[in-house]
Amino acid sequence: MNNSPENNPDLLSDDQLLDRLADETKAAADRIYSLHPATPLDSVKLPRGATLSLKREDTSTVHSYKWRGSGNKISKICAAGFSGRLVAASAGNHAQGVAVVAARQKLNATIFMPLSTPLLKQESVRHFGGPFVTIRLFGDSFDESQREAIRFAEESGGTFIPPYDDLDVIAGQSTIAVEFLDQLTDLPTHVFVGIGGGGVAAGIASVIKRSHPDIQVIGVEGEGQDSMSRSIEAGKLITLETLDKFCDGTAVARPGKLPFRLCSMLLDDCMRVSNDDACHAIQFLWQTMRIIVEPSAGLGVAAAMEWDFQPEDRPLVILSGSNVDFMMLPKIARLGQVQRPETRYYQFELSEQAGSLIQLLDQFFVNMNIIDFQYGRMSDGIAYPTIGVEVPHSALADLEAFLKDPAIPPFQEVTGSAASNFRVIPFRVDRLKLPFFAVIEFSNRPGALREFMRGASKLANVCYMNYTDTGQTEGQALMGFDFADIARQTEFLDWLHESGIPFQNVPIHSVQQLTSGVASSDDWGVK
Repeated sequence: MNNSPENNPDLLSDDQLLDRLADETKAAADRIYSLHPATPLDSVKLPRGATLSLKREDTSTVHSYKWRGSGNKISKICAAGFSGRLVAASAGNHAQGVAVVAARQKLNATIFMPLSTPLLKQESVRHFGGPFVTIRLFGDSFDESQREAIRFAEESGGTFIPPYDDLDVIAGQSTIAVEFLDQLTDLPTHVFVGIGGGGVAAGIASVIKRSHPDIQVIGVEGEGQDSMSRSIEAGKLITLETLDKFCDGTAVARPGKLPFRLCSMLLDDCMRVSNDDACHAIQFLWQTMRIIVEPSAGLGVAAAMEWDFQPEDRPLVILSGSNVDFMMLPKIARLGQVQRPETRYYQFELSEQAGSLIQLLDQFFVNMNIIDFQYGRMSDGIAYPTIGVEVPHSALADLEAFLKDPAIPPFQEVTGSAASNFRVIPFRVDRLKLPFFAVIEFSNRPGALREFMRGASKLANVCYMNYTDTGQTEGQALMGFDFADIARQTEFLDWLHESGIPFQNVPIHSVQQLTSGVASSDDWGVK
């Protein structure tokens, strides 16, 4: 059956393939609009002046464009009499499209998703599919999930619904271009579309190049997941050995065979953008339009923000989806800062005596924004605090000069080290005399931590510090204080209460549990 051109696009010439796709795109419109109306167009002024049209696929019922391809494919096989089990693999958005159509057609569907799939996308699939859909989490990547889904479909007799490497699916995605070409008064000069497996880019390019070949179609990939552009450059399908999964909706290690063929013929250019650029694009959309899209949808906007447009240019971007995990938003906001200060971590060697930490801060970090402080007493002689600072790029030279001051205590840079990244803070409870531990709350502003430690160091010896800047209006630190006698501890507690600084006592037995089995500083790799 697959040896005929009707069922095997590989047997078609390039012209025959494009003609066939055009016919399937026309037929797809009749099917998918029974499922969902056309999505709207919007626009925003880019920082460099051009007006960017936005095809709002994020406004669909499943908050992505994926309902188009799966809807067309499933509706077509149902019209031909299909009533069996559907099988699919997806990192999230394709799964939701399959779930919606399966529930409407009252078909059972088994959907395989990577183990790392955001909970939001899993819950959305269950919501749209209801009792008709079963989710199976499998593998660390989409490609592993897809291989398992295909194996399951073959063994169970189910019908696999590809997410992108299928002519009917591509035809469904092609309707995006049919819509925006009809919706726009003035045709776009540039169209930016994100690429994962390549189905939507292939479909959109096929429509545009058939009717308006002068419009530039630019495929956009995230750095570290650029399997399509590498394949086009090599002239053959390339599988990435490592895959950046931050933009999870486009994290595909190997593009689809059919999309690769079409994109090689039709795309005018491919761009790669960083995760930071994608996050900055998301931040830009939020600040200008109060909309939030997923990282994959930020790719096209990021590319458009980098492009050098002429005054007469009319760019357009496909906002592919908004299925972003809520817990990702703080990271997106942090990475999206255009002038994000650079973070540096330094571990110092100090004498272990009262006031040494605040002396370090007052003498050497008075004009710097401390965003991390990690310290635990390990001996009676030497202390090894780790301090993280945020430094604007314009001030990096000043920092380098500052670190050459011969009066600075011995130090080593530990930026990116496992110990600092994972907050490994060794300390010895058995070195303490009369300890008191508490979660201290203070205003999250430059200098607030320093002011608190200056006051505390007059009455106590700081023996533990675990502080990181959360970006909230109030900062918190888990701190430990040690005292020579009960009178000194009482004086400190009186000062703490009188100062009005909020704190929550941490029982010493809780701290002891964290340090059980710690024998010496050598065990932690401390000098």
